Amino acid sequence: MKQLVIKDIRLLRFINLFILCGGLFFGYAGVSIDHVYKSKLVYGFAMFIMVYMVSMFSTQYDVKGKTDMMLNSFPVDRYDIVKSKYISMGLYILFITGIVFLSSNLSKIIFNSTIVGNSATIWDVLFILGLSLIFFSIYLPFHYYNVGKAQAFNQIFYIILILLPNIISRFGRKFENAEIFQNLINMDWKILILLFVGVGIIMYLISLQISKGIYKGKEF
Repeated sequence: MKQLVIKDIRLLRFINLFILCGGLFFGYAGVSIDHVYKSKLVYGFAMFIMVYMVSMFSTQYDVKGKTDMMLNSFPVDRYDIVKSKYISMGLYILFITGIVFLSSNLSKIIFNSTIVGNSATIWDVLFILGLSLIFFSIYLPFHYYNVGKAQAFNQIFYIILILLPNIISRFGRKFENAEIFQNLINMDWKILILLFVGVGIIMYLISLQISKGIYKGKEF
């Protein structure tokens, strides 16, 4: 099991470096913005886009290296193969959110005299944690059912992520001044975020069982 997790991490060597550098950069960039909601958008978008990149490149490397055929040629339990993927994706979520969180907070401390923005909070991290768990809960069963469908899912999601910043920049100011936005920011988001994370964890565990069932009956 441990070796399978290490295998997933080693396959993404270049992405690991990108996550480290990107996390440090976006953590600093977010805290440099003197607008609390824009800085939160930077943190959230940066963390989630890096989570998405892990899913995309992980699938590409698995297809290119014919990982499933290779692993199933060894005496490895199929359940362990699936569990290791879920563990490695969970570790990546924690690594990505942790890097951005630490970078923003350390930047705030080190450059306190020149930076006036807001650092990432634990609630920002928890929200992206819940969102990422839900994303992988949907994505990973596609990955084990049909890699082609997983790649199609990635392409559709890629288009959404590309369009999202343009939509936000175009309608963000109007929405910010709307009454519904003011009502939303006055809500107790901490309880909702905790519930969101709880739902994400439950969905992730259910997704694990679904993927186990799919992979068990798969032929290579």
